[in-house]
Amino acid sequence: MRSKFFDGVSLLLIVVAIYVLNHQLTTISDVQLGDEAFYMYQGISNFRLGLQTDWGPAYSLWYKFLSLFESDTIRLYYLNMALLSSLPTIALYIALRFAGFRWYWALYCTLAFHFSRMNFPEGVKVSILLFLITLLLFIFGARYLRNRLHLAFALLTGTYFLFSYFRPEFVVPFGVCLVSLIGATFWFRQSFYPIAGIIIMSLVLFFGVGSPLSEKGDKAFKQDFSYNYAMRHPEDKRLSTYSNWVDSEVMSQIIFGERIKGFSDALIKHPKLVIDDHLLPNVYNLSVQLSSLLNTYFQPLAHLPGVSFCTPLFYRKITWLFLLIAFVALVSIRRSARAVVRTVMANPWPYIVATTAVIAPIVSSVYSMGIKIRYLPAFYFFIPVVIGVMLTNLQFRPWASRVVAIRKQNFRSMSTVLGMIFLLAIGAWMTWEWRHQTPAITQDKKYLQYARQLTAAIADKNRIRIFDNTDALSTHLGSTAIGYEHYKRNTDFYKFIEQNNINLIVFRTEIAQYYKNDSSLQRFIQQPPQAFIRTPGFDPNTYSFMRRDLLK
Repeated sequence: MRSKFFDGVSLLLIVVAIYVLNHQLTTISDVQLGDEAFYMYQGISNFRLGLQTDWGPAYSLWYKFLSLFESDTIRLYYLNMALLSSLPTIALYIALRFAGFRWYWALYCTLAFHFSRMNFPEGVKVSILLFLITLLLFIFGARYLRNRLHLAFALLTGTYFLFSYFRPEFVVPFGVCLVSLIGATFWFRQSFYPIAGIIIMSLVLFFGVGSPLSEKGDKAFKQDFSYNYAMRHPEDKRLSTYSNWVDSEVMSQIIFGERIKGFSDALIKHPKLVIDDHLLPNVYNLSVQLSSLLNTYFQPLAHLPGVSFCTPLFYRKITWLFLLIAFVALVSIRRSARAVVRTVMANPWPYIVATTAVIAPIVSSVYSMGIKIRYLPAFYFFIPVVIGVMLTNLQFRPWASRVVAIRKQNFRSMSTVLGMIFLLAIGAWMTWEWRHQTPAITQDKKYLQYARQLTAAIADKNRIRIFDNTDALSTHLGSTAIGYEHYKRNTDFYKFIEQNNINLIVFRTEIAQYYKNDSSLQRFIQQPPQAFIRTPGFDPNTYSFMRRDLLK
């Protein structure tokens, strides 16, 4: 009864935390362009640019579903953000409780995720949606397939293949799980029907819909490798005039001395260069990100009275050395390890899900730049599950066990009082988060609103052909975009505009800066053709250009 009471209070506090985070969502978070806009555009336009199975079409379908309730693209973006900054929080608490952890551990770890930078205001939510589905799948398995682990694992394996149509790197955990499932089926003499079903489903999707692995991965590698190399070698002036996002093909060709197809081709031909300037830096960056993620569990403690005085001690190696010595003196490592193994074997489902769920983000982080924290939400289930099972199975040495037993008796007699104190501390934490919310510089949202005002007089927005990223203004204007990568710098910009029938150009400061040394484009800015109207741009000292016939 007492546990249900604290569960109810915990869920109530989670609802309050959701309100704290989302009540002024549009002022403390900007609308992010880039990948998220492309996912949205593909969904609301019914895949106008083609299915592109390597570009998360399943996530675009999620946006299509949400667009049934909200048609305005800016409000649709915030609707998606509100849902995916809230629903995973509730699911995480329930999942940790189903994993067998006490309410206070589940509540604390859930709020650590909820108030993390990864959850909010990070705007690219595809990995968060996959995290939510993973948690729901775990809860379903724990609730209805508790004594049918083989079937639950088969369901998880098939789901990972479906996830590859959200994020292609989930092909890796799918392969790992499928091999493990086949091995377990042989070993425990289980039915092969689930494996047959998974293989049939995978083949139907692979040949009927298309492969989730194709050119996007190769292009992403070239972009990310070029970024890593340029950051590590500022002395290489050959790259100073290029952008890795637009000029990745040129940059990678300069760095490697030849044209490469993608990651595998580069690794075979130039292994030392790829390992030294890409893979190893990415592994290091991933470790930094995981350290930052772990730190989110300790940050709330730093706000407690008097704790700030002790905080500098934890930045000293001698402190960690003393803690390690104390741990070894108090805890029997061998007996603790055996207790952990017994617990895991008694109910392996939480640990199977938690472990397999982090394979894809690790692969993605090492393959790409390793600095994108948005890949890592699955670690917010992995960390509390792994650390939780270790803490609950600590076996103390005989002399320490007697002291701990006495403390446990005292703790049980005061557990309700301590629980209430803990809840008050949680309330203070949420109050602190509320007070420290700061309005964001919503530059991209204002930019979108500017573009909408600029094109308000155009009745048929489908007539607009804009010189822009394919995943930026076109999402919010309903236009067609011709990307920056299609224009070869320092060629004839006038001819490029004419050949591609471009009728709208909106320059921002960073785009104008990118083309500052392009003589043809700069001449266009100063002397636009008579067919174009030049108006002041969104940013100071920039301009926008629109063909006059667009207004007819």
